[in-house]
Amino acid sequence: MNKVRIVFMPMVDAGNTNAQSLNVREIAIRLDPERFETTLWYETEPAPRLQGRGIRLLQLPSARKTGPILRELTSGYDIIAYVDYSPASYVFLRLPRSLRRGAKTVLHAEAPAAQLVNPSRTLRFLYEGIVPRCDFYTGITEFVARDVYRHLRKKAGFILPVGVDTRLFRPPDHRTNPGPVVLFAGTLIERKGPQYVIDAASRFPQATFRIVGAGRQGFDEVLRTRISQLSLTNVHLEGPKSQLQMVEIMQASDIFVLPSRLEGIPKVTLEAAATGLPCVVFRDYETPSVIDGVTGFQVGTVEEMMEALGGLMADRSLRERMGAAAREHMKNFDWDAISRQWQNAYLEIAAAQAR
Repeated sequence: MNKVRIVFMPMVDAGNTNAQSLNVREIAIRLDPERFETTLWYETEPAPRLQGRGIRLLQLPSARKTGPILRELTSGYDIIAYVDYSPASYVFLRLPRSLRRGAKTVLHAEAPAAQLVNPSRTLRFLYEGIVPRCDFYTGITEFVARDVYRHLRKKAGFILPVGVDTRLFRPPDHRTNPGPVVLFAGTLIERKGPQYVIDAASRFPQATFRIVGAGRQGFDEVLRTRISQLSLTNVHLEGPKSQLQMVEIMQASDIFVLPSRLEGIPKVTLEAAATGLPCVVFRDYETPSVIDGVTGFQVGTVEEMMEALGGLMADRSLRERMGAAAREHMKNFDWDAISRQWQNAYLEIAAAQAR
């Protein structure tokens, strides 16, 4: 049987902590090498765990990538996965079918379309020229799949959730913080809601609040100003952290909160749950990573978020029960299980007719 030739578009450099890059690595290392020939891109140094696994790792220049990428994409792949919003994807999707040599493009929708907030003119141009032209679509959840159909009138042929490495993200032996530690992790932008974490720190002075993530467009300075104005000493902005650092931070926390109202399956909720943290999220995007009332809470308003946090802070046994249930729930999202769904989908796509 001929192997399925598949190339993933996200870069997989060692220092790249973008969610798509991390997802691609987990999928690529688990695809059956007897059935797939996998190609990944990098600029400076690929993630070490990708080396020596039979994966083709192609280095790209730091500038003028479009030409080399297009030459590779037209070399006879079966599948181009994780189509991105790049000039190379834009040009490829406008080539005649004969020049694409049968390659099938797959767009993996990982969030609602509304997450594209105030895009630049260039990004809007690329998005509108790429997204409707792909051959196959997948949704990270049923909610996102419905959103794909609502906005594009394209049916997501597969629901492909992302996963978590439960061997890496695991609970500590004991949680012994004298007072509850509440963790937020994510990009520091208004849409993610870290400003509500600061409000919670003001409301619950008996708890410690950790805000981890890189600032964008100066929003971290907005948060620092707010902390100073409120004279808070129980909330800390800690900047971006590596994956291994996040494991330690989650193990040293008691509760995870994500006030964002526009997500797919937030990767951090999988990681937090795998380390035994009850999670408080908003129900707007119907994430399956949190079972309301069992592994944490899905709330509808900021006030409900505060009430859920207050209840968890006041009841250690509730935190422990929900944390244990969260860890158990993550067995369903372990990458070893999730990757099999991706592999089966790619085999079906390779055998199907392109749109």
